[in-house]
Amino acid sequence: MRIAPGMIFVRLLVGTILCSGAAGQSHTPTTGTEFWPEGDAHIEISSNFRVLAFGGLQQGSGFPYQQWYAAAGFGYQFKPILKTHFENIDPDKEHHLVVAGGYEFFRTMQSGKTKDESRLVLEAIPGFRPSPRFLVRDTNRLEYRWVNGVYSIRYRNRLRIERDFLVHGLRFTPYGFAEAFYDAAKNFWNQEYYSLGAEWPYKRFFMLDTYYLRQACPTCKPAYTNVGGLTLNFYF
Repeated sequence: MRIAPGMIFVRLLVGTILCSGAAGQSHTPTTGTEFWPEGDAHIEISSNFRVLAFGGLQQGSGFPYQQWYAAAGFGYQFKPILKTHFENIDPDKEHHLVVAGGYEFFRTMQSGKTKDESRLVLEAIPGFRPSPRFLVRDTNRLEYRWVNGVYSIRYRNRLRIERDFLVHGLRFTPYGFAEAFYDAAKNFWNQEYYSLGAEWPYKRFFMLDTYYLRQACPTCKPAYTNVGGLTLNFYF
């Protein structure tokens, strides 16, 4: 059964409060810290078609974990948003719907073991502006995964809300999102992300994204992870 994105968002926020309370009562919390740097290249091929290539690193602090990844894909943008607003340098955010697909490769090294993962990804991202300064986007992502040769399917839903600011000529966009992961092989929602961040655009070709992310994953080690991340976005 498909759960409405709004209901997922509410459940995730409630889950965050409950997990935080449980961690505070536990004498042996299983929480790790990571840093996630990433670089993205957005290449606009035509007025509605773009190519995206990116790569990054996830590095554990205080525990043996490292993951690097690289990916490439394409996207097509439908129906531009005509409501008056601050124009975003990311063309995807100027449209009511984006569909995308691509390939991703991950290599993870943890506790002396190496894991390779390949993914074929399909996405549908509807978005709308309830007011000129706010943007709401709901990313629906389907992943066909091969982890050390073992095939599985995973669905992810991310509900994101952002607001544009212009203060003394400085443009920036704070945002927050909640994301839930559904493992089709195990038939349950097994992972959650909660994040707060801000995007800092410069002219029309560069944007810095800085964020904090909380990961909750009962089947992972550690089960909870606090992440500081930054992404360098280049637009061509």
